[in-house]
Amino acid sequence: MGIQLRRVGHVGILVSDFERSFKFYTEVLGCKVTRRFSRPDGSETAFLRFEQDHHNFVMGTAPEGADVDGGNPRHRLIQQIAFQVNDREEWLDALAHVRSHGVEIIQGPFIHGPESGGSIEESGSRSFYFLDPDGNRLEIYAEPMPVYDDEEFPRQRYVDAFAKK
Repeated sequence: MGIQLRRVGHVGILVSDFERSFKFYTEVLGCKVTRRFSRPDGSETAFLRFEQDHHNFVMGTAPEGADVDGGNPRHRLIQQIAFQVNDREEWLDALAHVRSHGVEIIQGPFIHGPESGGSIEESGSRSFYFLDPDGNRLEIYAEPMPVYDDEEFPRQRYVDAFAKK
């Protein structure tokens, strides 16, 4: 039968300026703090959560000499970290909130699909993208298309509806 994964449990990243990133993830993105601690060498770690899970996101001080904030965001080891919200209203609230903190939206807002000139094969989710203080590409999205067990995606009736005639 194999492994039956349900979701990503958490993501961990290293940051160049712990305090700056901690403020970004707690104040701009609204993460709740489960635990924050310092080590004798001055490095720090924080376990952050969205709701009741112990943690969904972990951040830690990058080791001395690590290049975590250089280069093109599209060529980093982490391609993106996506945060899902429940619906269009929460998505619009998130967009307004991120912008109110002076964060530049680097892509979007748009819908992944034919509604925005994309393909029917896309997820259909509403998305926008921005960078964290170290240049990691983040996405906030809502309303992705469900894909049920043994179902073809995209559904043939949608392919037919958008076929050029």
